[in-house]
Amino acid sequence: MTLMQIADVLEAELAYGPKGWQKVSVESVFSSDLMSDVLMSDREGMLLITSLSTEQSIRSAGIVGSEVVLIANHKTVTEGMIQLAKELDITLLLTKFPKYESCIRLGRFLGL
Repeated sequence: MTLMQIADVLEAELAYGPKGWQKVSVESVFSSDLMSDVLMSDREGMLLITSLSTEQSIRSAGIVGSEVVLIANHKTVTEGMIQLAKELDITLLLTKFPKYESCIRLGRFLGL
């Protein structure tokens, strides 16, 4: 699925997106607020869903090679998060839905 499809399904707002972000393909989803768990992941094309609205979530995504971070629970992002996302070329999305509901919505979209 593409980031544009994900943004539509989750009614997500774009905080930052590099050129062509809409067409980025997502192969897997990882949902966690524990960045130590995120750092143990080894997945290609990963979407990170978290309610941890700090620069650490962006840094962790960069380390594991995730091209997108979705901040859940209608949390706000800081200017530092947006700047870091720009530096690391990571799309930063926000949704009003909790992590669990975001995962359920994506699963339904995929027919799981």
